[in-house]
Amino acid sequence: MTTATPRIATPDDAAVVTWLLKAFFSHEGRVVNHLRQNVEAILYDPGRGFFTLAGDAAVATTTIRISAKGGASAEIEEIWVQPSARGRGLGASMLRNAIDECRRRGIESIELRVTPDDRELGIPDFYTKQGFRHRGLQIMEFCDD
Repeated sequence: MTTATPRIATPDDAAVVTWLLKAFFSHEGRVVNHLRQNVEAILYDPGRGFFTLAGDAAVATTTIRISAKGGASAEIEEIWVQPSARGRGLGASMLRNAIDECRRRGIESIELRVTPDDRELGIPDFYTKQGFRHRGLQIMEFCDD
């Protein structure tokens, strides 16, 4: 496993981004159908979002939303660092790189979600150290169960 300086992924990185996201989703006990196609759709249309990549050690997924009024916001959806590469500051570096890319694109509103499982692991403390603040939002999701 190589640990590289974080950078924005290109279409040539589709295989490694897909591989890292499969590891992330597998770790969470989820399977995402058509993952490679979804990754490629974002890589080929940067207006939808981007991936920050650090070799085959880590990936961060950022989705961009354009409002009807023309403004853009971003959500950092996943940050995954392979277990063997943890504890070296790579997650913070990935997050900073994603924030810098959003700023470069003129995006001021950057959000991320914290789940109850994340709270148990102390992840909110990590995000607070990186400059994120709790805004007291509760996200509701439609479930057709």
